[in-house]
This record gives sequence, C-alpha cells and structure tokens, in this order.
Amino acid sequence: CDWTDQPCGLFVEVDKIRIEDHLWCWHGVKKRTLCQFKDCSDVEVMIYLSRHIKSIHFEVDYQCPYCKRMLSRADSMGRHQKVCKPLLASRA
Repeated sequence: CDWTDQPCGLFVEVDKIRIEDHLWCWHGVKKRTLCQFKDCSDVEVMIYLSRHIKSIHFEVDYQCPYCKRMLSRADSMGRHQKVCKPLLASRA
C-alpha cells in the first residue's frame, strides 16, 4: 500500500471492501477524503475512494470479449455490454 502519509508496504487484495477495511484499520481513513496515494493527481474529495484506488492505482482492467474495448471497472463493462454492437449482432 502506497498511502503517502504512512506507506505501510502491505499487500492489499484488489477488492473494494478489503481496500476500505485496510485504509480504515491501518491509516485511519474514513469515507469522503482526498486520495493520498503516491503521485495521485486527483484533487477532489472522493465518496467512492476504494473504487478509485481499485481502478486507478491497482490498474484493474476489463476487456470486452466481443469488441476488445478496455474498461476500468466492472460496472462500466456491464453498461458497455448493453450497447456493444458486436455483442448485439451475435444475439440477432
């Protein structure tokens, strides 16, 4: 973990709940805070900090198997697949 006020060096599972638990237990971070990961350029207070950390700092990507588009979050993939033209064509 590269939280800048006190990097702990611990491995954190790429899961929103585990990220939230880690930040709260080890760094005292509550919801609605600025991201303090090393070299983070986002300056807004984040309601969904764990989602931001998972998609930006842990670089988890999802690729559509139909059109090969890369998306950063699973919920984005779900929305994308509702309008993905190759997927819709395969169902026709």
